Order: sequence, then structure tokens, then C-alpha cells
Amino acid sequence: MIGRFAVAAVLLCLGAHPGAAAEKGCSSAACINIVFDGDSISAGVGATRDHTPDHLVARVLGHVRVYNVAVSGRPVGECLRLFPDLVARLFVPGGEPNVIVFHAGDNDINLGNNAAHTYAVFTSYVSLAHAQGWKVVVSTELKRFDFPAAKEAQLEAYNDRLRENKAHADAVVDLDAEPKFADVAYRSDPAVFSKDRVHLSDGGYAVLAELLAPAVKQVAGREPIAKRVGR
Repeated sequence: MIGRFAVAAVLLCLGAHPGAAAEKGCSSAACINIVFDGDSISAGVGATRDHTPDHLVARVLGHVRVYNVAVSGRPVGECLRLFPDLVARLFVPGGEPNVIVFHAGDNDINLGNNAAHTYAVFTSYVSLAHAQGWKVVVSTELKRFDFPAAKEAQLEAYNDRLRENKAHADAVVDLDAEPKFADVAYRSDPAVFSKDRVHLSDGGYAVLAELLAPAVKQVAGREPIAKRVGR
């Protein structure tokens, strides 16, 4: 039982009737246990029902159990602090792949933390996750064209650190490699972004899911590891 976090965690298992036990259609031999953690992009702000990234990745992959504990506005530091209560308790022992899909950092920068500090906290998060047995798939932050120049520079520096991956995340998905995410012209396209031009629309989350799903499969051992995820 997930207890007081039941409202925050979305449980999916493709092939199972809504409300049925997660093991239906999600046997230990085939299942991947996935937790989405982070900020509003992980939470799916801007999407309509069933088009959040956790739902869409589940549709792409099949045979998965997916929880979403992300919350809009949450910085990396809060993700680290809340890890024992929100994420660690969802770990499934016994050999089933356990994968965290992580997206956060721009809120830390917006609060005044620099790239180095934010990445140091993320490094601690990865270490904590690895110690329990999780694989970590992290995506770079979407560009924040609404940020002042100084904060935009710090966010890009944070993304550079994510790409360099000294934290040893198991996969890094570079969202800047997708023109629809990197090009400011797409910010006014409702097929990609919501009205605030910061969060994705249903179509944008579908693109995100297509980028995340292969990385999840790779770190879960469901397909050969590619030389590089992203650019």
C-alpha cells in the first residue's frame, strides 16, 4: 500500500483492468518498474488526462508498472530530500528492473542556485538511487526562454553537466537534440507546447515519451545499449 502518497502516485500496468493488481499483465519476468520524479515536466503539466509522460511511456513500452511522484515547481534538492518517502518505498526487489525517469533543475536555478550546486545535488540523488538498486534516466532541462540571461546561462551550464554525466546516471536524454524542443519557433506551436510556452502540450509529451522510452528499455536491459542517448 502506498499510504498517504497514493494520490500522488499514478499506477499503470498495460493489459490490466483499471484498479486491478499491477501484477496482471506485468509479470516479474517482463515487467519494468518505473518511477517518474522531478518537476512539472515529469508531472505532465499542460497535458490532458492520460497524456502525461508516464502514461505515454507506458503505452510505448508495454509490460511496465509506472508511478509518478513528480510535482510542479519541485527543485532537485526537494527530490533528494523526499527520496526515502516518495521513491525508495516503490523499489521492487528480486531482480525486476527498477528505473527512475528524472527531470528537474530549472526551479533550482530560478531560486538562485547555480549550475554547480544544482548538479552536485543531482549527483547525490543518483548516488542514493544507485545504492538502493535503481537505474536513473535523466533528461536535460527544456530551454527557458522566459529566464533572464544570467539564469538562462546557469541552466545551460547545468544541462552541460548533465550531458557530461560525471554523476554517472545510467542514461542521459538530451532534449536539445530534438528541434521541436530546442528551437524557440516551436514555443508558439500548440502541437508541441502549451499556452505558457514553458510546458509541453499533449503532442510535445508524445515526442518526449518517444525519446525517453528507448533509454528506459536500454537501462532495464530490454535491448542492446546504444553508444549514445541524445547527442
